[in-house]
Amino acid sequence: MASNSKLRKYLTIYVYYNGFFAPKPLVYLNAVVVSISDVDFGAMNLKEFKLFVIKLIEGSCDNVYYCTRNKPLAEGIRRIGNDAEYYKFIETSYSDEAGLRMNVYIDHENEDVLDWADMEVLEDAEGYYSDPDVDDHKDSQLSDDIPYKHEADGYIPSLDKIVGDEFLHRASGISKDKNDELETDEVETNNGDDKLVYLVHNENQKWDKMVPILGMRFSNPLELKICLTYYAVKNGYNLYYEKNDSQRLLVRCCKDSKNPSCPFRLWTSWMSSESSLQIKSLVDDHNCSKVFKLGSIVTYKWIGKHFKNQLLKNPKISIRKMKAKVSTKFNLIVSVTQCRNARIYAFDEIDGSLIEHYGKVWSYGEEIMRTNPGSTLKIDVNVMPDSTTYFSKMYVCFKGVKDGWIAACMRRPTVSSYGQGCKQPHLPYYMAVVAVENKETWKWFLVTPYMLQDFRTYKERRNPSYNEEVMTRRSFAAEPTQYREA
Repeated sequence: MASNSKLRKYLTIYVYYNGFFAPKPLVYLNAVVVSISDVDFGAMNLKEFKLFVIKLIEGSCDNVYYCTRNKPLAEGIRRIGNDAEYYKFIETSYSDEAGLRMNVYIDHENEDVLDWADMEVLEDAEGYYSDPDVDDHKDSQLSDDIPYKHEADGYIPSLDKIVGDEFLHRASGISKDKNDELETDEVETNNGDDKLVYLVHNENQKWDKMVPILGMRFSNPLELKICLTYYAVKNGYNLYYEKNDSQRLLVRCCKDSKNPSCPFRLWTSWMSSESSLQIKSLVDDHNCSKVFKLGSIVTYKWIGKHFKNQLLKNPKISIRKMKAKVSTKFNLIVSVTQCRNARIYAFDEIDGSLIEHYGKVWSYGEEIMRTNPGSTLKIDVNVMPDSTTYFSKMYVCFKGVKDGWIAACMRRPTVSSYGQGCKQPHLPYYMAVVAVENKETWKWFLVTPYMLQDFRTYKERRNPSYNEEVMTRRSFAAEPTQYREA
C-alpha cells in the first residue's frame, strides 16, 4: 500500500502484547506496551506490517486488533485480518478522531474477542453502537433505488468518450445521427450476419470467476449486476452505474472527479432477436488503483444473500461478526448499517421462503400418496383466531416399509422408533416431523392412531384393549433417540 500526500506524518502506534483479553468489561490484562512513532505504516501492506510486529515482539501475531484511544475497548475494537481491514486501520488512524494515535492488541490465546465485545455492547439500551462510523448511513435505506450524484451546472460532458449515448447528445445539443445506433447494436448485428454464438452467463459458476465478456448474454438485469458486483469485488474496481433503466445499462469505473481517467466502459441493452440482455460494447482496461470501499455497487441485498444460510443456522450472529466475515471473505470494507440492513433483508427472505415451502406441504403429501399408494400421511395444523393456519405436525409411513416390517422383520409389538440408513442393519419404518422434540411430541408420536393402525400385529388386531394398553406404556417408557442418515 503506497502512501499518498495525505499521509505525510507518521502514526504513533501503541502495541500491547504478551497479555490476554478478559470480558465484562473487555480489557487487555498483563500487557507489555511499546510505542512506535518513526515508521511509515501507510507505506506498508498487511504482510509487511505483520512481519514488522513479529520482529518487534519476537513472537507470533496471528490475531491482531486495534482500537482508537478515546473509545472503550468493547465499542471500538476492530480486527486486522486482511488488506481491506488494514486499509481501514490506516484510514482510521489518520482521521481527526484518532489524531494519529492508535492502540494495537495482539491476541495470543485465540479468544472470541469480537463476540465478547458484542455481548457487552448489546447490554447498552442505546443499541449496537453508541458512536457509529461516519459512513454508516450510506446505503442505509431499505430501498431498491440506486443513488445518483448529479454533475455540477458548469460540467460539459466529453463527447468523444460515449458515442451513441442519447442522453449526452441531448445535453450537448448535438442531434443524433444514424451511426449512433451502430454501437448499441454492433454485437447483435454481427451475431446475425456472421452467425456467431455468444456466451451465455453461468450464474452457478464460482463467484471469483465471473468476468464480463463482449457479447455475453444475460437472462435479466439482476443477473448482470450480480456478475459485475463479483467482478468489482474480486479485483477492487470502483464501478458505478452511469445509466441504469429498463432498456440499457452503462457502467464506468472511478466516479471520483479527482481520478476520472479509467477507460473501463461497459454498455448493455436488450437483444432484438431474443429476450436476453447482451453486452454490446466493452472496454475492459483499467489504470486505476485497487479500492476496498465499492460504494453503491455492493448493496445490503448482495450481503444479505450471502448470509442467508448462515443466519438460518445461527440467527444470533452479530452485526460486528457479519462485518468481519464480509471483510475476511471478500477483502472488502462495508459499513455497520449495510450489515444491519443485510441482516433484516436476509431474515425477510428466510421468512418468505419458509412460508412458501410450508405452503407446499400439502402438495408434497399428495405426491407421496400418488407415488406410494397405500401409504399413510397425516398433517396436523393449528388454526389461529384470525383463520391463519400454521403447520404443527406430520406423520409419514410408506406402505412398502410397513408391509415389509410386519410380514418379515417383527411380528410382535414394537417399542423403539430408532432408525438407521440402508447400509445399517436397522429399518426406518415410520417417521414424523414436529416443531420440537420433547415428551409431549414423543407421546403424540407413539400413541398416535395413525401408527396404531399401521403397525398392528396379529395379537393386537385380535385384542384392541391390549393394543391401547401397550402403546400407552410405550409413551412413557420410550427414550427419544436420534435418527441418523446413512
